[in-house]
Amino acid sequence: MKIWQKVYLATLVVFLLMLNVGLILGANYIFEHNVAIERQQCGRECYMLQQNLEHDFSYLAANGRMHVSVIKKVVETYHNYYQSQNVAIELREAAEEKSSTRSVVIRGGQKIYIQIERTLSKPYSDYAVFYQKELVDFEQTWRKLQATFVIISVGSSLLLCVILFFLIRKLFNPLEHLNQSVADISAGNYEQNLSTKGDDEIAELAGNINAMADTIQKQISQLEEENKNKQQLMDNLAHELRTPLTSIYGYAQLLQVGKVSEEETYEGLEYIMKESKRLNKMSADMLSMRLFEKENVEWNKVLIKEVSEHIRRILAETLENKGIILQESHEQEQYLGEEDQYIVLFRNLIENAIRASHKGSTVEWNSRLTDKGYEFEIIDHGIGMEREELDKVMQAFYRVDKSRTRAEGGAGLGLSIVDTIVTRLGGKIQMESEKDKGTKVTIFIELPDSFRNAQGRNGEEVC
Repeated sequence: MKIWQKVYLATLVVFLLMLNVGLILGANYIFEHNVAIERQQCGRECYMLQQNLEHDFSYLAANGRMHVSVIKKVVETYHNYYQSQNVAIELREAAEEKSSTRSVVIRGGQKIYIQIERTLSKPYSDYAVFYQKELVDFEQTWRKLQATFVIISVGSSLLLCVILFFLIRKLFNPLEHLNQSVADISAGNYEQNLSTKGDDEIAELAGNINAMADTIQKQISQLEEENKNKQQLMDNLAHELRTPLTSIYGYAQLLQVGKVSEEETYEGLEYIMKESKRLNKMSADMLSMRLFEKENVEWNKVLIKEVSEHIRRILAETLENKGIILQESHEQEQYLGEEDQYIVLFRNLIENAIRASHKGSTVEWNSRLTDKGYEFEIIDHGIGMEREELDKVMQAFYRVDKSRTRAEGGAGLGLSIVDTIVTRLGGKIQMESEKDKGTKVTIFIELPDSFRNAQGRNGEEVC
């Protein structure tokens, strides 16, 4: 049984019960009220009858005619008068000496009687007048009233059944629609756009379902993209490993079983060392990516001069071989961040700029303080890139010029590491490049509010 059917039956039972109980209580109240009115009227008539009998008895006693036969005739006269009004009169011996009144309502089958017995006042307290009235018109009115209430009860119940059925069906239609939408979501269809009209709980639930479906869809898309990137990373890694490992194995096998000259032996060992060094660098780069993804940022004081000196020592041979001049312009001496990350970040950017530069050209490294944090620039005047390549250079193992970067020992992981570090620092990267004119890489790092206000010029803390 569906929930709307349960609500319908439960509501219907409660409504019908309350309706019929109300009608019964109302009918009983009307009946008892009318009986009370009739009873009061009968009481007044019986009192008047008592007063008349006492007056008549006083007159008979004064004239010496207080006999049983005369008394009977007097009572019979009253009886005959009231008989046309469905009232029976009887004179009885009083059960008590003192004056008393007894009034009762008797229901016999479909007939209703009101009986009143009043003891006469002294000196006639030996007698009591008995008054009994049959409520003939009241019985007919009561039966009509009962029939009317039955008709009202049946008609109202039937009308209520119909109205309540369509009302509850209409109220629960949105809930059934939501149930179907949730079933579609569970089946994998997350493109739901449920109506959220109104401000009731169902509209709120529809909005939450829409938000849930959007969140799930985004998470699934993100997982699919991550899986795609991971698969691409594994494919690229396998491709990058295949060539040097094949060459290393071939040279090692040649040196082991072949008869080669001393010059050829030296050349083979040199190639093995070169490829082994490139594999080792690739492993270190991938490890760096994983470490930078997991670690939390610690905002420490970093001297840009020390970072520059460290990078120049690492790249000294490369700069000298290509005759590249590294020009630096730093607005302040001290920055907040982590020295190791800054070294890896700018080393990879400058190394890429050197590879892309022509011999004897210049690579620029600039940094400045902004309202929200720092801005760093690495500018080269080398081969540049096409516009469509800018969206791919952050991918692991992607190389604009595969033959050139492989010859120089690059594996295409440098910019992926840069992207990982910048993302971890809460920053963003902007790249501008033009073919044969060079590339400009701009990094924006936004400092947390707690550090932003405390960072003054030249990296000094403001108290």
